Amino acid sequence: MTESQAHGAMLVRARIHPRALDHMTRYFDATASSVFVELIQNARRAGADRVDIVTQRTECAAGKEATKVTVWDNGRGIADPAVLLSFGESDWAGDLSRRERAAGMGLACLARRGCTVTSRAKTPSPEFATGWRMMLEPDHFLGKTTAVAAPHRMAPEPCGTCVSFHAGESLDALRAAAAYAAKYAPLSVSFNGQDLERRDFLEGAVRTELWEGLTLAVIESSCLPNASSDLNFHGLPLNVRLPFVLTLNETIWTVRAEVVNCPELELVLPARTEAVENAFLERLREQARLAIYRALASMGPSPSVAFGDHARASAAGIELPEPPAELCPWVPPSAEADAGDHGSIGRLRPVGADAIVVEYKADPPATHPFYRAARRENLAPRLFEANRRLAGYAWYDRLPRLTGVTARVRIDGSACTLETLQQRLAEARDNGAPFDPQIRAESIVYTAEIARPDGSVFTCQYLADVLFLDASSGWLSDAEPVIAADGDIDAEELARLLRLAYFVPCRDIDADSYDTQSDRFDDEAMHMALNHVASPDEATRNAIARAVRQDIHWMFPKGRDVDILVRGEHVLVKLRPPQGA
Repeated sequence: MTESQAHGAMLVRARIHPRALDHMTRYFDATASSVFVELIQNARRAGADRVDIVTQRTECAAGKEATKVTVWDNGRGIADPAVLLSFGESDWAGDLSRRERAAGMGLACLARRGCTVTSRAKTPSPEFATGWRMMLEPDHFLGKTTAVAAPHRMAPEPCGTCVSFHAGESLDALRAAAAYAAKYAPLSVSFNGQDLERRDFLEGAVRTELWEGLTLAVIESSCLPNASSDLNFHGLPLNVRLPFVLTLNETIWTVRAEVVNCPELELVLPARTEAVENAFLERLREQARLAIYRALASMGPSPSVAFGDHARASAAGIELPEPPAELCPWVPPSAEADAGDHGSIGRLRPVGADAIVVEYKADPPATHPFYRAARRENLAPRLFEANRRLAGYAWYDRLPRLTGVTARVRIDGSACTLETLQQRLAEARDNGAPFDPQIRAESIVYTAEIARPDGSVFTCQYLADVLFLDASSGWLSDAEPVIAADGDIDAEELARLLRLAYFVPCRDIDADSYDTQSDRFDDEAMHMALNHVASPDEATRNAIARAVRQDIHWMFPKGRDVDILVRGEHVLVKLRPPQGA
């Protein structure tokens, strides 16, 4: 009795249960592109320099018409047909098996379809001196039936392998699948006699370097890599999520890697469509990032990068330039603009000693009246957009920050915040006293809160001539402008301010066109503006003209002037002669 048995222990060793074969048809997705990829990979490992794919319309076993696909290669061939159904065993040379961690399951991509394999080995066995042929059905892959390999004199000469199978895909789909498999393959591939296009996976590289059996190529890109392929495993493109660097001039730099001889790169078996997440992959990603830094450093002039990239490059001994003290002038985004950074690299301006970085965030109905006040008070030229990617650079960190803005309005002899004024007017409205658009505020004052780098805070006050009671809603009808008594804003300026603060076109499929929505908004904004800054007669005239344009203008005869005279309930319409008559 052993010690382990004496203590009730059990010795357990890994094993493969026979029922594992029942799942053989699930190991690959069985698409035509997967099949072509695997067969081309097998041909490459066998030393082939060419693969020919031929299709022929035929009748399959079920009596339905299908396409017979035959894939030929001129590699070393297969000496022992048994390896095709000995899953986990491969016939590849020891060095190749070590480099690529061969799984010995490549032909399982055809387990669901079935296939016929014909091969003649460069160094054949005595029993298959002229080659052999073996027909494989799904039950053979599942271990339910014994396959028979028989001598065959029509095997490829002088050596090579031929695999044929039936496909239900269209000819165009098969051609597209073959083109995908051949695109980055290191050998020639033809489809029905026509050579398929082959591309250089590292095309466009500005710099390449070797690392751990990989060629790393730095490439300038116009878009983020997202799910695009960034590693070429001997013709099989994969995505291993290599990093990218976005320089301050908005240029994207990515890395593509190509396998030369890299045993440490592990792919998920058997299909090899993704990489195993391990320490090597993390080292690869870091090395790819450093490759980008080295490429940028070799350029003249070197592009500037975010502080995080600058610090990582410096820690690795790669010197990149510090960006100049330049920022985009602050302009609040309009309601119509997409959310996010509204700066433009093309309008960078040097920052002076009195520059202020705007970290104040609010909706357009609040920011646009403040920006108008900032221009009136000559504060606007000192305001610059925040750029968090620059945080860490000394010149950027020492700039003060505008962190908040509040408004106070003096009206009817008392000063109140915007919120208090909103409440007062809501109560008056509930009591039957609607807001009078002609009312004037005695003063409108914005208080800007500014934080110094040392943590201290100070405030500055700026006079304004207009603000909107509703500082967050997207509805023009809720705007309710309040105008200062000494304000000089006219109707056109107010209408433009309303558009910047409130116009958001509806994108629904049943909505009016953008132009229609835009014109309607501009009419309504001008009507509101006139009600606030024009005389009652002017506002009335504008309202009537607006109603005519919207409701009856379409009825006027083309090319003729129309006079309309209204007296009480009587309406007189006069049509003038056509122009030029």
